Amino acid sequence: MPTRNFVHVSARVFRELRRDYRTMTLFIISPALVQIVLYGMLSTHPNTYNRCGLIVMGLFPSAPTFLFAAFMVHRERHSGTMEHLLTTPVARADIVLGYIVGFTLPAIVQVAISFAITYGILGIDVAGPWWTVGLLAMLNSVLGVGIGLFATNLVRTEFQLVLTLPVLGVPHLSLSGLFRPYNEMVGWQHAIATFLPWRYAVGALAELKDHTTVNATLLFNAAVTAGICVLLFTVAVQTVFRRRTA
Repeated sequence: MPTRNFVHVSARVFRELRRDYRTMTLFIISPALVQIVLYGMLSTHPNTYNRCGLIVMGLFPSAPTFLFAAFMVHRERHSGTMEHLLTTPVARADIVLGYIVGFTLPAIVQVAISFAITYGILGIDVAGPWWTVGLLAMLNSVLGVGIGLFATNLVRTEFQLVLTLPVLGVPHLSLSGLFRPYNEMVGWQHAIATFLPWRYAVGALAELKDHTTVNATLLFNAAVTAGICVLLFTVAVQTVFRRRTA
């Protein structure tokens, strides 16, 4: 069970991010930059931009949290920092919760800047309230941390970790529903997409384009996304955050 020690872990994670100001800057502004590029590409097709911009606005926060969480854990495992931390009274659940909170703080700033530019400057027009999109964006940033922690089980070097982004991310994004709605996919695409976390994240966000209130489909997709987060963090507790020496 987690204790209050997660506060110290989250503070350490946040200090590591703050120490590398270039990483922190990239973490915070990358979603806003993607929105500006997307608007430049689709400004003459406002309906398409409204749909894709909404999904990117809510889904993209999971990408930088995935990368930075994966790299930070990988380096700490191979530098011995993680082994040292696991010899202290800090529980493994504290470490997981600490990583979630540590990345959530800059993610709030990240989402705020992205929303200010997308709603205020680019003028995205969707039916759903902005705060609902914001909550889903924060949920997806937590999902990114979970995927990042899980990915560290699949690699041994940082080079292999870099390769996991295109290997896992590109097909995952292609079948998430961003380019083609889930219910319009052909049989094999539909079957694969059923097991992909981003498919449910995109499904929840897509409901807000034309619906002003939260409906059952949105709640279902959000609940499945939250369940996947719990599953990923449970696996991380048993695999990533465990002692590897006697």
